[in-house]
Amino acid sequence: MAKEMVELDDSLFVGKGSKRICYIHPHDETKCIKLDLDRRHRHTAKEIRYYKRYSRQGILVDMIAPYHGRMKTNSGVGYVFGLARDFDGKISRSVTYYLKTSEDEKLLNDLFTGMACLKEYMIRHGITVTLLEAHNMVFQISHHGNGKVILIDGIGNNQLLPMSFFLNSHARKVVRRKWSNFEKAMMRRFSCDQKVYRIFVRLHEMVI
Repeated sequence: MAKEMVELDDSLFVGKGSKRICYIHPHDETKCIKLDLDRRHRHTAKEIRYYKRYSRQGILVDMIAPYHGRMKTNSGVGYVFGLARDFDGKISRSVTYYLKTSEDEKLLNDLFTGMACLKEYMIRHGITVTLLEAHNMVFQISHHGNGKVILIDGIGNNQLLPMSFFLNSHARKVVRRKWSNFEKAMMRRFSCDQKVYRIFVRLHEMVI
């Protein structure tokens, strides 16, 4: 853990979920600091176990937000992660945002490509999640208007007996099932929006 203590305030606020609150790192805008809302459950510490495992296996974390260690803050122990930004410096928006707001056919196609790449990456390496949700992914836009989808939250396993932590073959089965459930849920959610609906039909039909 870094010895230096950093001050976090509302000007650095990024977002708040059911388990954690997130701030921009005050000394490095390419990173963010996450703090558990309920420190008794140690949600982030559990997630870090999986990051360390993937690191030992030599898996490149180019499609999940990289972990950079712990840091003391004025609000307690924080966990430092990479913060995805677009080519113009703005914090990358969630996949949910683009699914709800974009009418741009090219952008939606790029979004499909990004999610397809993330799906293949997660299955190939057995990157498990507690729950796969669109708001836990961001679409990072590059100079050329293309982009990639990055998983920023939810890494771990909520199974009673998490064999996937020890067996890659089991992990891949778990990831396939999580993606299948996610795709079906999104097809139901966007059944009246054919552009978005077709994205998840195509994802669901992928054979990996």
